[in-house]
This record gives sequence, C-alpha cells and structure tokens, in this order.
Amino acid sequence: MLLGSSLLARILELLRWQGVVGVSCLALAAWGLKVLWRARWSPSRNRLLSAQLRALRDAVLVAAAAWAGAQGLVYAGASSALVVSVGFVAVVAWLHVALRAARVCVLAWLFANSEREGVPLLLVDIFTLVASAVLFGALLHAVFLIEVTSLLATSAVLSVVLGLALQDTLGQLFAGISLQLDRPFRLGDWVEVRFGAERVGGQVLEVSWRATLLLAISEELITIPNKTMAAGLVSNFSGRERPFVRGHLFRLPLDVDLPLAKRLLLQAALETEGVVSTPAPVPLVIETTESWVAVKMINFVADYGNQFTIGDAYQARALALLAAHGIALAGPRLSLSGSVAPPR
Repeated sequence: MLLGSSLLARILELLRWQGVVGVSCLALAAWGLKVLWRARWSPSRNRLLSAQLRALRDAVLVAAAAWAGAQGLVYAGASSALVVSVGFVAVVAWLHVALRAARVCVLAWLFANSEREGVPLLLVDIFTLVASAVLFGALLHAVFLIEVTSLLATSAVLSVVLGLALQDTLGQLFAGISLQLDRPFRLGDWVEVRFGAERVGGQVLEVSWRATLLLAISEELITIPNKTMAAGLVSNFSGRERPFVRGHLFRLPLDVDLPLAKRLLLQAALETEGVVSTPAPVPLVIETTESWVAVKMINFVADYGNQFTIGDAYQARALALLAAHGIALAGPRLSLSGSVAPPR
C-alpha cells in the first residue's frame, strides 16, 4: 500500500496544472512561429508544417482528455490503481505533446535559417529520436525510480541485436548526414542522379533521414534512398554560372537562302522568353546532303525546369517566321531505280 501511495503521489505531482499550462504554452508558441514565418517558406514546407501542427492539435486534444479523466477519477475517489493507470497515460500524452511542439519549433527555426538547405527534416528526425529517448528515460526514473543508465549498461547484447536489425536504417541515416555535409545540392535545385544504367532527374523537394524526394519534370514524385544518392553520380543543373545549352535541328531545302534562314532562327531565339541573350544564340550548319541543309540552333536556357516549355515556344516562333518568309522545311525524297515489268 505504501508503494502504491508513493507511486500515486509521483503521478499526481507530474499532473499538476503548472506543467500542463507550460506544455500548452509551448504548443501555442509552435503555432505562432508557423504563422509568423510561413510567408518565407516554400509551399512544400508550409504543407509539412501544417501537417505537423494538425498532429500537434490532435495530441493536445488526447492529452487534455486524459488529464481531465485522471483529475475526475481523483475527485471521484476512484481506486489508486485506476488513477495511477489513467494518470500515467495522461503524463505520457503530455510528454508526446511536448515532443510534438518542440519538433514544430525546431522545424520552424531551421526553416527560417536555411530556406534552401535540405538539413531541417533530417536534423529534426534526429532531434526527435534523441529527445524521445531522454524524456522516456526521465519519465521512468521519475515515476518508477528506474535507473536508466544502469539498465543501458547491462543491455549490451540487446544493443548489438538492435544495431544489426537497424543496420540498413542507420546506413540511410549516415548517408543522409554525409549528403548534408558535402552539400552536392540544395532544396529547389534540379539534379540528375546516375547509378549504374539508371538515370533519374528532378527538383529536390526535401531530404529526410531515409531518402531524398525529387519532383520530376513530369510531376512525378521520386523517392531515392540516401545511400543510393551518396553512391550515385549527381549532376546539379542549378549550381552553374552559365546557362544550359539546348539545341534545335532544322532541315531546310538545299536551295534555301541560308543567311536569311539563319537570321530568322536567331530572331526567333531573341524573341522567345526564357532564351537568354548572353551567351548569344548561335545558328550552325552541321550537315549538307543532296536533299537538304541541316541547321542546328544553339540556344542557352537558364530555367532547367521549364526547358521543354521554352523549347516548344521557340520551335513555334521559328516555324512561324520561316513560313512568313516563304521558307518551308525540307520534305523526304524517295527515288526509284530499275525497270518495272509491264503487266500482262
């Protein structure tokens, strides 16, 4: 009975209203940071913070219901075992709220100070893991008087088993950390990853503890494990000082007014939004045959993500200018040789 009464006293001490108010203030601070800084973040990060705040709201509702239930049992004179059980659930629920609120605060702070870095989600996952272990250990000590440090010291075999079981997960985690240290890309960069015969490209949305999320030009979400990213060949198309080279091939008739055709192709490039003027576009004759002359237009594009849209606009403008000056593309020619037997 004495042990039960002391356990009940420790549970009730942890359920004092001061602690509940303190955790609630932390949750309100997390919501305030999101409101204060949301204009600085990308849509994907705003969606991420909104999801975290919804989870925080649900955690607060569950914790408040558990706390109210425990207090009601105390005032109703319920048995100590029932109060201890419900009270312990309430304590765990409020610790969960504190972790959720701290996670949102850390995310908001990191997002505000690294608007294009892939660090935040990875660091917050590590922070949550460490904080959860520390708070859970403190809870065991505060409620059940368990010495967590001595318990860990005597669980070497369990540590080895967990290490082997989590080998792949830990490998992904450390690969993600190495990506953050090397920084081959940042959020919003357009990258292409080659591993073996495979080649995947897209815009970097986020880097988590396990994988890197890319948005392909075709609007597909691509998840690449961090170990694959770290071992692959990464080409960053956004970390360049010069624009990208994009070529367009035009096959013109052999008797075309070549200087005029070149001027028209160059004019189309200068009139197309997205094609930069420095370096200047260049029309080059790359092939001549008995049927046509091939002119390759070299354009420089700064926006990798819109390269196909820009290319489409350029092609349409170039064809319109050529047609307005009576220049058509060379058609295919078919020549037949040999004799054909007359029908009988």
